[in-house]
Amino acid sequence: MALRSSAETAARWLRCLSWMLALPLASPISAYGLELLSESELSAVAGKDGLSLGLESTAGFEADRITYQSDRGAAAPLSCTGGTANQHACVDFKGVSATGDGGPLQMNATVDAGYDGTAPAMALKADWGPMQLTADSISLRGAAEDASARSFGSVSLYGSGNMQLTNRNGLFNGAADAATLNFSLGDPEDSSDRADLIYRQGAAGTPELSFGNMFLGLRFSNGAAAGQLDGRGTVGIDENGVFLAADAVDFDLAFDVLFKDNATGFDRSGRDPMILLGWQGGLQNYRFSVGAGGYGYDTYSVGSDTFHDVDGAITGNRSQGINVLAEWDFDSDFQFLVGEAGGNRTQVRMGAWQRMAGSSGPMLSMPVIFDVLQNGATPGGLCFGGGFASGSPTAGTCAASGGNWEAASVDSNRLAVAALIRDGHLHAYNTEILVIDPANTTIPASTYNWSLLYTFGKLDADILLYPDGRADGLAPVSTNTGLRMDTTLAIQSPGHWAAANSSSAAVRAGAGANWSTNTHFMVADTNVAGSGDQYGFGMINADLLWKVRDMYLRVTDGDSAYPGLPGGLWLQTDNFAQYRFRGLFGGGDLQDLSNPSVMGLVDINLQTDKFIFVLNPAAGSGGSVPVGFNGLLNFDGNAYLSLAEVSSPQSAFEISDVSGTVAWRDGTVSLQSGQNTPDNLPRLSIENDLLLGTSATFGGGAGNPLVGNVGFGGEYFGRIAMPAGTWNSNVTVKIPGN
Repeated sequence: MALRSSAETAARWLRCLSWMLALPLASPISAYGLELLSESELSAVAGKDGLSLGLESTAGFEADRITYQSDRGAAAPLSCTGGTANQHACVDFKGVSATGDGGPLQMNATVDAGYDGTAPAMALKADWGPMQLTADSISLRGAAEDASARSFGSVSLYGSGNMQLTNRNGLFNGAADAATLNFSLGDPEDSSDRADLIYRQGAAGTPELSFGNMFLGLRFSNGAAAGQLDGRGTVGIDENGVFLAADAVDFDLAFDVLFKDNATGFDRSGRDPMILLGWQGGLQNYRFSVGAGGYGYDTYSVGSDTFHDVDGAITGNRSQGINVLAEWDFDSDFQFLVGEAGGNRTQVRMGAWQRMAGSSGPMLSMPVIFDVLQNGATPGGLCFGGGFASGSPTAGTCAASGGNWEAASVDSNRLAVAALIRDGHLHAYNTEILVIDPANTTIPASTYNWSLLYTFGKLDADILLYPDGRADGLAPVSTNTGLRMDTTLAIQSPGHWAAANSSSAAVRAGAGANWSTNTHFMVADTNVAGSGDQYGFGMINADLLWKVRDMYLRVTDGDSAYPGLPGGLWLQTDNFAQYRFRGLFGGGDLQDLSNPSVMGLVDINLQTDKFIFVLNPAAGSGGSVPVGFNGLLNFDGNAYLSLAEVSSPQSAFEISDVSGTVAWRDGTVSLQSGQNTPDNLPRLSIENDLLLGTSATFGGGAGNPLVGNVGFGGEYFGRIAMPAGTWNSNVTVKIPGN
C-alpha cells in the first residue's frame, strides 16, 4: 500500500507519537488504582488520564491500492499468483481516500485502564467527524486472470460516528457479560447528520444509486421489557474470529434507496426517491461473528450419503476467506419497516414478532462465506428437493434422494467473488402492522393485528460476482466496469413436496409434520374477532428457487435498445433466469399448520432466456411518492403452471412448454395511510399495464407470441396462443379495522 499525506499531517503524527512515548514516563499509573472515566471525563482527556490520540488533516489520506490476499501459501507477500492452486487471488481496492466532509478530516481516540468495581477493565472511545471514505475501483487478480483493468465500480461512504467499548480484563477477553458497547454511524434523531453510501459504474457524471439518509446503531442493552437501557454483553476473540454476543441489544438500521441520473460525482443533492427500508428495535440472544476461513472443498459421508464440508467443520480443511455468522431472536419492540422514500414518507412497520410454534433455536440464523473462486471452481452447488434438512449434499447424493442438482461454477479463466450461504433460516413472523404517516401529526398512527408472514425453512445460496458491465444496445457485450452475477438461491421446506406428491395417502397425510420449520408466505389475521386466534392464507410449506446466469446489475439512465424503459436500477440477463415456486395453496391455524385447509398444489416455473426488471423513481401526488417498476420476460419454452388436488397430485391441470414474451409497463407501488384515503383505511396500490405477446415491447422490437400446451393428468388437449394483448391492472389492498 502506497500512502501519501501532507507535511502537516506527518507533523501531527509525530506529535501524537511523542505523546505516546512521553505518557508512560510522565504519569506512572497502577491499572488497579484507576476508575473507568465517565463520558464527560473521556471527552476532556488530559495527558495524566489514559492515552488520547487526535488527528486533524485538511488534505486527508490516499492509498494507491489496498489489497486483500487469500490462499497465498508459499507465494511472496502481495503476490496474487503462485499460492494454493486455483484458490490464491487478490481483491484490490484502488484509489482509496479518506477526507473531511465540509471541513478537515478529524478523528479522536481515547484508551483508558482502570477498575470498574468488579474487575480491572479497559475503555476505548473513538469518534470521527463528517468524513468521506472512497474507493475509486474494486477489482480482482489471480492465476486465472489479471482483472486489474476491470472494476465492480466506485463507492463512497459519507458520515460521522462514534464507538465506545469497555471490557473487563482486556478489550477482547471474551468473558460473558463483561463488556459494554455502543456504536453509531449517523444520528437517528438528527436528519442533518445521516450517512450516505453511494455506488456508480462509471466516471463522475454517470448515474448513481444511493443508500441515503442512513443511520446504523448497535448497543448492548437490558432488553425491551426493562426499557432498553444500557446493558452488558461479550466482546472477544476466539479460534473462530472476533465475536459479539449479548442477551439483548438495541439495533437500528434504516436508509432510503435513491437514484440520480446526472450526478456530478458522489452527489447527495436532488436525488430521486424510490423506497425506504429499515430494521429497528431489540434483538435477544444475539451473536455476530467474523472469522477467517472461506469455502471448504472437501467432502464427508454419513452412511451412503456424501456431503460437501462447506465450512470445514468435519474435515478441518478450508480455503482462506471470511465467514460471517449472524443469529438472534426478535425482542418485543423489533420492527421491519418499508415505505416511501419521498413525499409524506408513509411507512409500514411490521412488529410484535413471534416464533413459529414448535420451533427452537435462533429465530434467525444466517451463515455467510465470502471467498474468491476462479477458473471453473465450483462452490459445491445446491440440491433443490431431496429432503435434507441440513447440510450440502453432492450431486450424486442429491440425485439418489430425488432432488434436482443446481450447479454453479466460475467461468473458465475468470475470477469471481463468491458469497455462499448454507442452512440459513427464519422461523418467526410479525403479528402486528403499524402504518405511520410522519407528515400527519394530528391523527395517531394505526396499529392492526395483521401479518405479512414470510418464513424461511432452509435457505442456501451460491452467489458469484464478476467485475463486468453491460454495454448499451441489444447485444450482450461486456464492458470493463459493472457487476455481473450468477446466482442460485433455494428456500425450501425439506421433503414436503415429495411427500405431498406421493402415491401413498399415508405419506401425503404426514407431509406437513415439519411445518414449524418450513417456508411459508401468507397473509394472516393474528387476532381473529379479538379471540387471540391466528389464521393465515397463502402458500404453505413452499419451495422457492431463483436461478440466474449472466445477470447484470446496472445503474443506468436507460438503454437505446429499450427506449421505453426508464433509468434506475436494472437487473438484466440475455442468457437465463428461472423463478420456480411450489407449495400448498390454502390456509390454516398458525399455531398448527400440520393439517391446513388446502385448495390445491401449485407449481409455477417461470424460465426465461431474457429477463429485465427495472426499479425506478416515479411521479407522486397527494403526499404519496411511489416506487416505479417495469419488466420484461421472454419464456424459453420450458415455463409451466401446474395445479392439482391434494388427494390426487398426479391429476394436475397444466399449461406447459410456454414460450413468448410478457412485460409490465409503467408500474407503480404506492402506500397511503388512513389519514389520506376517503375511507380512512390504509391501502397499498399496485398499478401497471400487462403486455402480452407481440405487444410486449419497450421500443426494441415486438415481443414473441405467447404459446403453450394445455393438458390434464399428463394428457394434452392442444396448444393455445395469445398473439398480442394489453391489460391494465390496478390492485388495491386495504387493511380493515380490528
